[in-house]
Order: sequence, then structure tokens, then C-alpha cells
Amino acid sequence: MPRFARLFDSAEDIVDAFREALKLRDAEGALRLWLDEDSITCVLPDGQRLIGHEQLRQAFSQLLEEQPVLVDAIETSSHASMAVSIFDVTEALRFGSDRVEADLYVHTTYVLMQNHEGWRLAHIHCSPANAVQVAAVAATPGQALH
Repeated sequence: MPRFARLFDSAEDIVDAFREALKLRDAEGALRLWLDEDSITCVLPDGQRLIGHEQLRQAFSQLLEEQPVLVDAIETSSHASMAVSIFDVTEALRFGSDRVEADLYVHTTYVLMQNHEGWRLAHIHCSPANAVQVAAVAATPGQALH
């Protein structure tokens, strides 16, 4: 299926665009940032594993149906090679634009690959973090989380 999403110059741009799509409640926009492959995966903080575009579309649509999701990075480390970039991030999630305090803290690993479409998401893995873990990660930067 031909896609007409813009090319992104860096892997960081894709992660930023993904967070912006969640903020704007744009499930289709979030989905366009993924590789056009059946093997894409996303592990949610509750352990649910999503495989392929259709499962991701359903999950993003359901998640964004009633409110935006605002994602604030607390701590980030990254690793890159020629065509693969990995970001380990501790994030604070807020469900709704009127929220000030985080509703959920997560450790997230973003795996991005570069191909003829530019940078695209291949995998996201989230796991819950508690306030003690968040404080520990913020105090010791640069550790891989997953």
C-alpha cells in the first residue's frame, strides 16, 4: 500500500511526531509513523502485545477516542547505528489536556529503522514504572531500561 507520509531527517523526529500525534488524538497519524511491515509490534504497559497495523490501529483509536495522551520525557538515552536507532526513555503520561500530574510513569524503548521511507517505528515496548524507579532513573542517567 503506498503511503505519503513525510520523510523524517532523524529518528528523534519520529519519536517527537509520535508523541504529537497522541497529543492531537490522531490515531492514523501515529500509525503512519510505523514501518510498512506486518512484523511491527508494541507492548503496552499492561503487558498486552500488539502485532501489525490493524491491532495498533484499534489500540490507538480506542486510547485516543475520549482524550489526548500527553507524553513528557523525564530521562532519555539513545543508541544508533547506520539504519537502527534505539531510545530508552522514562516518560510521564497524562490522559487529558487538563491533567497537571502524571497519571502513569513508564519506561519505554523505541526501536526505529531507516529505509526508503526514511525513519520509521519498528517496535515500542512500555513497562510501568513507579515513583521510586523514576527518581532512580533520573538520578543515574544513561542506563538501558529494557
